[in-house]
Amino acid sequence: MFRPLWIEIDLRALRKNFKIIKDIVGERTKIIATVKQFAYGHGLVPVARELSAMGVAYFGLGSIEEGIILRSAGFKERMLVLTAVLPQFAEYFLRYNITPAIVDIDFARKINAVAKKKGIVFPVHVKIDTGMGRLGPYYKDAYRFVRELSAFKHIALEGVFTHFPNADADTEFTIYQISVFNDFIATLKKEGISFQHQHCANSIGIMCYPYSHFTMVRPGLMLYGIRPSPDIDFTLQPVLSLKSKIVFIKKITKGMTVSYGRTYVAKKSSLVATVAIGYADGYPWSLSNRAKVIIKDSFFNVVGRVCMDHVMVNLGNREDIKVGEEVILIGKKNTLQISAEEISLWAKTIPYEIVSRLSLRIPRTYKYARSGRG
Repeated sequence: MFRPLWIEIDLRALRKNFKIIKDIVGERTKIIATVKQFAYGHGLVPVARELSAMGVAYFGLGSIEEGIILRSAGFKERMLVLTAVLPQFAEYFLRYNITPAIVDIDFARKINAVAKKKGIVFPVHVKIDTGMGRLGPYYKDAYRFVRELSAFKHIALEGVFTHFPNADADTEFTIYQISVFNDFIATLKKEGISFQHQHCANSIGIMCYPYSHFTMVRPGLMLYGIRPSPDIDFTLQPVLSLKSKIVFIKKITKGMTVSYGRTYVAKKSSLVATVAIGYADGYPWSLSNRAKVIIKDSFFNVVGRVCMDHVMVNLGNREDIKVGEEVILIGKKNTLQISAEEISLWAKTIPYEIVSRLSLRIPRTYKYARSGRG
């Protein structure tokens, strides 16, 4: 590792968070562990391996490619691609035994045709829109949609699901969504159309809306120890730490400027450290002159604009800090901590973006793997 930049993944924390979720939802409710987008930047295969050992029921994916990676690595668990896929790729779901989300009739027709050729009945999950406004038919139109799907002889309507757009801020609308979803399931059941699995609860749903758990839940952020909303007081253990090292230190005097745009002007003489991380690594440009880092026993301010490969940090007069010193950008040291949630607030974004945008080029190391592998 020539560039001193790395991510540490604490698999022990992942296990603890999974157990917290399991304790909340109980034994009867199954867990779809959302590992899409490289497990939110944490590493697809190592995270999935740990969750597999914990007995996860399903993996929630963002693409067929993720499913193929997991199948190629030997995973036998059920997998659900949570997004829409173009009909010409339908055959890959059957080839790799990956469950698709059905959001339109053309895709369903293609899945049915491929399954017919293979002489099998293939399970699918139907996605309906109760207010997200993204994928699947609006619930008022979804009755007819599901009735059409039930006529296909080579697909099995194993599951039905929907998604919350604003569960952290709009309780009334979220309760409405849960009610609509429940009525939808109940109405179709009276017609003889039932689903083995029903799911709508994301991390916030799991934490705050116990009546949204149904038969399955889909934890994402909370699995990785990140609170999906700063207003939620919930104890989780962060799984990811982002670390780098100081590669250069220089002394600047009053009036000197730092980085592009000369947005930082020194008010007094100080030492400025250059750290090996930048926006090309996924460290947001919007953290310019806003973020903090941990070095040794203290917080220090990021100064000047974040560069493609570097950030600068004001060390004050700390001459005891040398080139090669470790810098914690996300993580904890003793009583000091910088969380992904804090970073997202400084960057004026959401914690999902902070962890999922971290470059896959950054080496990941895996601590406390149950299997001894990482």
